[in-house]
Amino acid sequence: MIQFEEIVRKFQIEGEITEVKSLGHGTVNHTYEVVCGGVYYVLQEMNHFVFKHPTEVMNNLFLVTEYLRGIIETEGRNPDLETLTFIRTKEGNQLLQTETGSYVRLYRMICCGEEMKKPDTAASSREVGKIIGQFHRRLCDFPIRQLSYAVPKLHDMKHVMSAFLDAVREDICFRTSDCQEQIQFVLERSKQISLIRDAVHAGEIPLRVTHNDTHYRNILYDRDSEKAICLIDLDTVMPGVSILDFGDSARAGAAVYDEDEKSGDIELDLKLYQSCLQGYADEMGRILTDKERDLIGYAVWLMTLERGIRYLTDYLNGDRYLTDFSYERQNLYRAVNQFFLVLDIEEKKAQMDEIAARVWRGT
Repeated sequence: MIQFEEIVRKFQIEGEITEVKSLGHGTVNHTYEVVCGGVYYVLQEMNHFVFKHPTEVMNNLFLVTEYLRGIIETEGRNPDLETLTFIRTKEGNQLLQTETGSYVRLYRMICCGEEMKKPDTAASSREVGKIIGQFHRRLCDFPIRQLSYAVPKLHDMKHVMSAFLDAVREDICFRTSDCQEQIQFVLERSKQISLIRDAVHAGEIPLRVTHNDTHYRNILYDRDSEKAICLIDLDTVMPGVSILDFGDSARAGAAVYDEDEKSGDIELDLKLYQSCLQGYADEMGRILTDKERDLIGYAVWLMTLERGIRYLTDYLNGDRYLTDFSYERQNLYRAVNQFFLVLDIEEKKAQMDEIAARVWRGT
């Protein structure tokens, strides 16, 4: 149990705590809203079973957000609204370790921002692409060697496939008989998953500062203006491939149904995809390499396949990691939904390529 007053007093803020309440969203960290001295903060107890090196995570966050503040100020905009502001402890540390061994951090709440809902219009989808592109553009000159890999091998498809094959071979919950069709689906595509990795090794795609979890729920937006404000949940910020961030956002945001639904009819809405890509291109179109432009549709396919493989792997392992489900076999349903989306993306590849060509011509 967090002792709120005792903990908050150890950070560089003043005033008395007048309100504390749990913020229910989020499945990894325990998150609370704290009002202290009339100012709203977010207090988080980090899950150090997921983030095994919390000090490295926090160092990345401070480096990136402080750099962003400088860039945003030079653009004549408000850094208090457009990036997170983390608070150091009174001893100058980025993170507080409690007597019980937990890790706690504090940052200012962006009070005018709300968690974005599923994009369902061209305008909202374009905002998704734009805010991700803006994040990448503002950080394109960041000295990337300063960052550590907070979650090693996060989007390493070789690692993802290795974990999947181990789960199939070990079959610790005797579930492989339930999903032979899904297992075969993955195996049939296993030779197509290395194009981006090969391009990085060939120097055709650079590593940049990436968010690595660009689901629309990790975007704050202003309800009045209906404009995206900033990306949040920055724990996975580290060196990565920009178009994978875009691919993950399009996978989640341009699909006609949420991945948790049982419909089985999930597909890519090409109008939403075009809007999302246009928003991203508005910010990054002139920065991306030719290879990144060529593979941006493939990145959507790859991130969809990766997410499905992760769901299926966790199902085979007994739902040990992705435990936020509300009905039996939900992780298997999630995997099936992603694989339906993979099929739809494969069928629409030519149309996606045509959309991308039109978008790039305008940048």
